[in-house]
Amino acid sequence: MRWVTDDAGRRWGVERVGRTSGIVPPKHREGGFPEPADIVRFSCESDRAESPREVTTRAGLLEQLTDSELRALLNIAPRAG
Repeated sequence: MRWVTDDAGRRWGVERVGRTSGIVPPKHREGGFPEPADIVRFSCESDRAESPREVTTRAGLLEQLTDSELRALLNIAPRAG
């Protein structure tokens, strides 16, 4: 698990919770099938009232993402249902 602090000073736990297959494209695309993507979940440790958020990102090790990349993903991640 990784940790990131948002602009409001809240501490978020970041973990990969899954991976898309990349097998079934929504429509025919030039260049073949889409690449698999990781599903990343952000959970606010400092404010439990904050809903978890999930977003997809390029497949790979979570450790390869910089803190600024993680913050950017957090900013675009919708709240998980």
